[in-house]
Amino acid sequence: MKTLRIVTAVCLFAATFGTLSQAQNSTGTTNDKVVYNSWSATLSGGSMLFYGDLRQFDFYPMTKQNGKDWKKFTRDVSERQWGFGLAVSKQFTPIWGIQGFFQNGKLSGAKKSVDAYFETNFYSIGIDGKINVLPIFNPLLEKKKYSVYGLFGIGYCTFKVMESKISDGTEIHSYGYGNYGQETKRTRELNIPVGFGVKYKITDRVDIGLELTLNNVNTDKLDARVKPLTAKDKYQYTSIGISYNIGKAAKAVEWTNPKEKEADNLAPLFAALNKKIDSLGQKLNDVDGKVGVLQKEVADLKNFAKQTEAEKAKVIAAAPVAAVAAAPEIIPQFSVFFKVNSSYVDALNQEKVVTMVKILKENANLKLELVGYADKTGGQLYNEILSKKRAQAVYDLLVKSYGIEAGRVSVIGKGVENALSSDILSVNRRVDFIIKK
Repeated sequence: MKTLRIVTAVCLFAATFGTLSQAQNSTGTTNDKVVYNSWSATLSGGSMLFYGDLRQFDFYPMTKQNGKDWKKFTRDVSERQWGFGLAVSKQFTPIWGIQGFFQNGKLSGAKKSVDAYFETNFYSIGIDGKINVLPIFNPLLEKKKYSVYGLFGIGYCTFKVMESKISDGTEIHSYGYGNYGQETKRTRELNIPVGFGVKYKITDRVDIGLELTLNNVNTDKLDARVKPLTAKDKYQYTSIGISYNIGKAAKAVEWTNPKEKEADNLAPLFAALNKKIDSLGQKLNDVDGKVGVLQKEVADLKNFAKQTEAEKAKVIAAAPVAAVAAAPEIIPQFSVFFKVNSSYVDALNQEKVVTMVKILKENANLKLELVGYADKTGGQLYNEILSKKRAQAVYDLLVKSYGIEAGRVSVIGKGVENALSSDILSVNRRVDFIIKK
């Protein structure tokens, strides 16, 4: 009973692990990973051979009792019996996976020297670890049609067995039967299966295979004959099976190249990385383009500033402050300029504001109109708001920072009106100073 609990716990753990792996597999699909079919179901059938005390030959099974030595026996005993199996497999990689299995079959054996034979009907259930050998040495297995694998697992088998005389069928000993031949509780024992198999791929969905498993049963009761100092009983299951690969993908993971599968899973990552690099490269090109535009705008702005300063000097030289005061209206003396989408007055332009502060403080009767403008990069309403915001920024410097009376300065925003240039957009992002009497 303790053995049954241990094996059952192992099977439940393996089933849980397989479920978790399937969940991870689904997540991998969501994250653009290449996913293959990893589940399969196998139905098999084949020969059951017993290895233990009640066996006529060591390796070859006895199937007929011919010859004078057997004529005294009334029963015809065959050591070759048959059984079937079911298995559900989960392949984690092209190299390794696990499978849960169920077997049902009949075993028998005979030994004429002791006038005894046995028959047993058994069930076996358990879990195997499975290793595909060829992908380890030949990663290009996906280009082939066959594979070779090994098995090692743990399980338990339950059986009832009766040993009888070959000569007359008299019962000698039994497990799972009462004194009068009635069935009682079946015997349960630990089972360690070890084996190998060859599989051939018919289609991407269907495989056919030949498998041999030697099941090492942890008891000497399988033939109902318990002898001290003898090896424990075994049975061999040689079967032909057909497997169906379950899932929506076009290919089973068992038939893929391990290295290529890794590359397939990395491919989306490299694609995303290349896309990111291309995006960064495009942004770098955009930055280079913007730097070129800004360099051109700075050069144009410097030239325009020099022209404006020259015109201002010319006006001031030709007409002193007193004459300016006497004039009914003077054209703009100079302007301050702004960066794209900005209303901040930088240090270079603040020097111009200070010059205007000096003029206003020396001529108390003069008033100033600040007219803001914008280039054509924004919408009409946005440009009107931005142009007035720029004029207000200059107003705040004059009034709040330098103490010019608020009543002497007015603010207006004209958006994209009176553009000085259709090509040099930087000269249109400005505030003009218009001196009035």
